[in-house]
Amino acid sequence: MVVWLLTAVCVAVVAQYVVARWVAARRRRRVRDGRMFSGMCIYLHETRVEGVADILGIPKADVNVSHETSVSTGFGLFGRFTVGGRAERDTNTQTRREYWEPNTPMKTIRLIMDRLRARDMVVDADLATGQLFLTAALADELRGTEARGTPLTAVRGTYVSVSGLFTVGRDGEDVVLRARYGTGGPRAQVKITCETSWVREEEFRVDRYSADEEFPATCLGRVRAWNATTGELTLDPISVFQ
Repeated sequence: MVVWLLTAVCVAVVAQYVVARWVAARRRRRVRDGRMFSGMCIYLHETRVEGVADILGIPKADVNVSHETSVSTGFGLFGRFTVGGRAERDTNTQTRREYWEPNTPMKTIRLIMDRLRARDMVVDADLATGQLFLTAALADELRGTEARGTPLTAVRGTYVSVSGLFTVGRDGEDVVLRARYGTGGPRAQVKITCETSWVREEEFRVDRYSADEEFPATCLGRVRAWNATTGELTLDPISVFQ
């Protein structure tokens, strides 16, 4: 009886752990599916994009694209010898066309996001609420700490996708984006320094924004440094979408 009781308890504990991990994975997937990049790309660091693509095994070569077209045609004829008679003939033709299409950095960033999501290698951060959606590996590392209580500074060695309200300004030759992080104190903010050469000026005119004007944006990058004195968390951006 004791052996059976211990076995049942172990099975129950394992089942509870498996269910908890499954629920957490589904929750992260739902959240991340709603946070995929969309809209206007305002910054794309092509050199970093190529580097991440190499790490994830995404080829630089052109991609094979195929399209399948279905065409239906019909022919109808009213008969003269039977009242209301009708003869019809329908045909269905399918055409498959394949061609090679350049795999540009703009297309590669979508492949990168898909690969990062599939491998659970990106942490999502809502800067307005301060809430993090951790990867399974980071959740295990920080076990015992709720996601809401985990600071963004604890995210190291992985990619982050941050969404919030940003201001923009120039710092010498660079373009700097800042966003308030969380609602508590002391006041903290995320700082994203964008190299001017990779800013998509045809889509994003920096000089049209005042110093206090906020706009929504999402940035994929990596945590570079945390300055406890100024309360600034610096990200090295790979791409920014508005």
